[in-house]
Amino acid sequence: MKRSLWIIILLLAVIGVGATWWLLRSSPHDEALAARELATRKLAEYLARKFPGHRAIVVSNPFTQRDGVAREILAMEKAGVAGVRAGLGRRARVEAVVFPELKPEAQLDPRAVFIDAETTTPLSYLVAEDAFDKLISQHPNCDVVISLVGLPARLDRVRCWTDERPKFALLLPDLRPVGNTAAVKQAVVSGKLAAFVLYRPDTAELSKVAGPLRFEDRFLLVTAENIEQILTDYPQLFPTETHR
Repeated sequence: MKRSLWIIILLLAVIGVGATWWLLRSSPHDEALAARELATRKLAEYLARKFPGHRAIVVSNPFTQRDGVAREILAMEKAGVAGVRAGLGRRARVEAVVFPELKPEAQLDPRAVFIDAETTTPLSYLVAEDAFDKLISQHPNCDVVISLVGLPARLDRVRCWTDERPKFALLLPDLRPVGNTAAVKQAVVSGKLAAFVLYRPDTAELSKVAGPLRFEDRFLLVTAENIEQILTDYPQLFPTETHR
């Protein structure tokens, strides 16, 4: 009996140490990396189903190409790209990971450039107005642009946005460059904006639920198939007026 009791105590101790190790190992930064990878993977899985065989470019943070960039920034961008690759799998192809050109003043001092404090994608204000057009001209076979850095703030000056090709997919975008709610809906329904991922507004409450990280507990995938429902359920996530 004593021997059985000691075995039980030993097993509980091992479980306790393992749980403690896992909690210490899973830092907020690790969780953020996992969430980013999950968000881009689910976005890419949808694109792979919708556009099998198509080629995509992944627009990534140009500051990651500079010396001395923080490791946390590099890790976040790598997690996003890894999620895209995993989600597309063999059904679609990442033609290239590309880095949009910055405005001359942003190259010298990003702090000197006006950035709207409400934006979720500061690079929208730092990239050159023709940066996306240049990327498309360099990759003429690209069918889909998966942007991890949002859209240029002056989207009305971006030629590839008005052309039939390519289609765009976005991670946690600032939608105001697209226009008001009606303009966003039209971009999605027309297929120009193929899909995008937003944070759920009730994420804080859902994240308290114990268990593995799940996409649907933290994010929304907006597509032509569900935009009507999401507009009904979460109208606050969409811009009410055109932003220029």
